[in-house]
Amino acid sequence: MTIIERALNKHRPAPTMNGGAKRPRPMTPGRTIDPSLRIPRHKAVVDLKACRERRLLLTVQTDDDKACVASYRMLRTRLLHRARNSNWTTVAVTSAGPNDGKTTTIINLALSMAREKGRDVVLLDLDMRNPSVCRALGVHPKHELRDYLDRGQAFDDLFFTLPGADNLLIAGSVTPTETASELLAGAVFDEMLNHVKRGTADPLILIDLPPILVTDDALVVAPKIDAVLVVASEGSTSRSELEKALQLVSEFTVAGVVLNRASETSADYNYAYEADPGANAS
Repeated sequence: MTIIERALNKHRPAPTMNGGAKRPRPMTPGRTIDPSLRIPRHKAVVDLKACRERRLLLTVQTDDDKACVASYRMLRTRLLHRARNSNWTTVAVTSAGPNDGKTTTIINLALSMAREKGRDVVLLDLDMRNPSVCRALGVHPKHELRDYLDRGQAFDDLFFTLPGADNLLIAGSVTPTETASELLAGAVFDEMLNHVKRGTADPLILIDLPPILVTDDALVVAPKIDAVLVVASEGSTSRSELEKALQLVSEFTVAGVVLNRASETSADYNYAYEADPGANAS
């Protein structure tokens, strides 16, 4: 049995006492939120041309776009299925090393989830040593997430939405920091997660984390969340690097493995996804 199989087998959803599947967590679209707790958000101005150059699927214009949207829809559906069965609210995305495409993956995954419209999707860029979400979108946030974690300032202007995706809330930074692990280990981060859960409708919180072999930030956050999704890239991530990454996260819940730039796909931002040994989607 490979290390990938061991990591994924360890965290398969457990059966119930009568052998059936666990009862999924019911979705509560339209849940009434206390207005005093509702997270304020503003609509960001986005450079669509720059997003297209960075392979972000804010719009669909070509047949290749449609194929990629379908691929992310498959990833979305499989991840949501596991989230509902396992009562997940927070899923982090990491990779073994840099340049594996995890930020592109998490943004497109968040966009795909937001298109369902039945829940709020929250994207937090916690790769604070190399914040990339806002940069990829061409957005300069009014308040940076790293400043909130450092000073515990108000939520005002921390979150923004994208055109056509009012139920997708994004918070990030553009200024790197070398004290990321200390900020993530603090109580302000825990308070922020609780605030987000209370101030959104049936949220799924996606967290962009640094590569796990580069810094300890992902290991600081992993015990505080529900599951970790690992991104690898064909031609970039070596087998030994992926094995080391999966070994490091094996004590936590592994949501699956996403393979970017798979040779059998037609575009370099398609992927293969493994949630259980032998089960691939591409």
